[in-house]
Amino acid sequence: MQRFYFDLYNTEHSQEDTEGQLFANRERAGMEALRILHDVARDEMPGGSHLTITVKVLDEKRDQIFEASLTLDSAWT
Repeated sequence: MQRFYFDLYNTEHSQEDTEGQLFANRERAGMEALRILHDVARDEMPGGSHLTITVKVLDEKRDQIFEASLTLDSAWT
């Protein structure tokens, strides 16, 4: 098992993962990043009309190995 860190960035702030999580490989860590992205988007979208969320996956050396981003725009017409 390898330790991966998931740093989170959105339009207003960032959050550094100081604990990390164990996964068998980097592909599993990438899948977790997409799950995190989905969950954060669901929780934060009702609060605004424009939101950009990015999850960066870092390996045990804290080198970035993967990045996933989502931009949400909503407006009444």
